[in-house]
Amino acid sequence: MVVLGLLAGEAHAADAAAGGPALRQARAAWDRRALETAEPLYREALEKGGLAPNEVLEGYVRLGSIRAVLGKRDSAIAAFRAASILDSDFNVPGEAGSKGAALAERAKRDTAKIGSIQLAVQAPREVQPGKSFTITATLDKAHLPIVSRIGVIAKDGTTGKEVSLDAKPDEAVEFEIDSDITLPGASILVHVDALDGHDNRLASTEERVRVPEKDTDKGAVAGRSGSKEGSGGSGGDKPAGDPDVRKGGAFWSSPWPYVIGGIALVGAGTAVFFGTRPSPNVSVGQVGVREQ
Repeated sequence: MVVLGLLAGEAHAADAAAGGPALRQARAAWDRRALETAEPLYREALEKGGLAPNEVLEGYVRLGSIRAVLGKRDSAIAAFRAASILDSDFNVPGEAGSKGAALAERAKRDTAKIGSIQLAVQAPREVQPGKSFTITATLDKAHLPIVSRIGVIAKDGTTGKEVSLDAKPDEAVEFEIDSDITLPGASILVHVDALDGHDNRLASTEERVRVPEKDTDKGAVAGRSGSKEGSGGSGGDKPAGDPDVRKGGAFWSSPWPYVIGGIALVGAGTAVFFGTRPSPNVSVGQVGVREQ
């Protein structure tokens, strides 16, 4: 379960992000209970992007909470549904009141068949000096349409050398990490992100790869790291190595269309329909719609 109360040390996480300034202003407005001011600022932060998973989740949860308080029922449910696919166990802040809590529970029920986004990485535990290696990022099928790309950063903590790669999302995507980074004695942190169209990190996970001082020629043993992220930082509430990674699939036989439009989860001004058999009774609505 992800707790949205941010520690002081986490407050700087969004500083370098395009949406960072708006996020800081939104938090300040939230803290002083200026909800009508906070709502457009949270939207702006998500639209400008570059946020970490916990910050994206915070934006949607607080948007839902604010809209519930302001009587914007449908858009509150839409925001809570977006939060739920990032973390189905998200906490509802007390500021949302009983009305907000009830709307959040409804949103969680609506998305229960889909579940939360699942991202994992398979990487060797050890590679030989001067040799390239391959990692595989996996993403559950259900959430492929809301991810714009998979990004990888492999960084050696001893020299500071790093490699950045990205690719279109798929259930399994392979990346080759160049041999330039596998220096003797290196400790390489491989960080993988599922990114939306605004470079918000919807999910993150990581694995560490070690390089011995000498070529032992023992080969590599595959490792695995999983993440059900709506949480902050690198790996959030699920540490590297957690095997609890569910595969998607049931989503595509869902009896209702799942729609999120507007901001972080799909490109601005678009809507993505999920599922195959429409139902006139269920709609997520437009998360990014400005309400008067």
